[in-house]
This record gives sequence, structure tokens and C-alpha cells, in this order.
Amino acid sequence: MDWNTIVIIITVIGCFVGLSGWLMAREGRISNDGEWRGTVNAKLDTILGINAKVEKVEADLREHEGRLSKVEGSASSAHKRLDDHIREKQ
Repeated sequence: MDWNTIVIIITVIGCFVGLSGWLMAREGRISNDGEWRGTVNAKLDTILGINAKVEKVEADLREHEGRLSKVEGSASSAHKRLDDHIREKQ
């Protein structure tokens, strides 16, 4: 074998080793990126779930606000009737 053949063989082997290293690093980056995206998606799902719960609590609060206004009106009316009743007794 002459030197040119040995150099070509070593060059081809070096190219394959470099290519395999690059592919392995690429797979690692893709795996890490997928894991990161999964974590972000899970956090976003949690945030969206919290937003839905907050919206439900706000709707319940608006409903309770209306009901509380009615109760306050009824209590005020009852106090007026009691005051009138007490004045009549005196």
C-alpha cells in the first residue's frame, strides 16, 4: 500500500467518526429540547387550569354579590318594620 491509500482510508475513517459524533450530539440536543418543551407545556396547562378556576371563582363572586345585595335589602326592610312595630308599642 502506498501513502496516498493510507491517507485516504484514515480520512474516510475520520469523517465517519466526526459524523457519528455530530449525530450523537444532535440527538442529545433534540432529546433535551423535547424534555424542555414537555416541561413548558405542563406548566402552561397548569396556568390555563388556574385561569379557568379563577374565572369560575369570579363568576361565583358576581353571583354572590347579587345575592348579598338582595339579603341586605331584605335586612334593611326587616329593620324598618321592627322599628315601626317598636314605635307602635310605645
